[in-house]
Amino acid sequence: MSARTASRWPGGRLVGLIAWLAALSGCGVSEGDFIAGADPDPCQGNVPVCATSAGCVLAETKYMEGDFPGLASFVVTTPADTTIEVRLFFKTRVHPGEDTEFVWYEPGCGDSYVWESGGIDMFSKAGADRVFSHSHMVRRAGDHLIEVYSDATTHYFLRVGLSTPG
Repeated sequence: MSARTASRWPGGRLVGLIAWLAALSGCGVSEGDFIAGADPDPCQGNVPVCATSAGCVLAETKYMEGDFPGLASFVVTTPADTTIEVRLFFKTRVHPGEDTEFVWYEPGCGDSYVWESGGIDMFSKAGADRVFSHSHMVRRAGDHLIEVYSDATTHYFLRVGLSTPG
């Protein structure tokens, strides 16, 4: 930018223009965008599932929030052959930790599917939109216990997404 061009754009207007252009370019998902269309669930209940209990039953129309390090456990009710996507929005990102695990259980908890982070930086993987997700298909219809454990230090919002073939 030449000195002549710069003189036409006083600092405040230039900063405003840059912020406006950044917003248009989709520099990330806001907290409001992430929870839009969903109602909060404190997920502090005692829902019996398998030989344990979970904090709540989550559907696509609900979200929960919490803090890691720790464990989040909830139930998702699905038909057979449904992919359950677990999405985390990192409101704060203090430390990404080294061990994060997602576990999807079939009804009755006889079978489970585990994803382990293997030390990846989840904050980096989430990128500018601050959303990290992973999914797995469950085979049987019913109540599926989902557990997310992480040693990361973060305040998060969590939602689920469901998809069935067809």
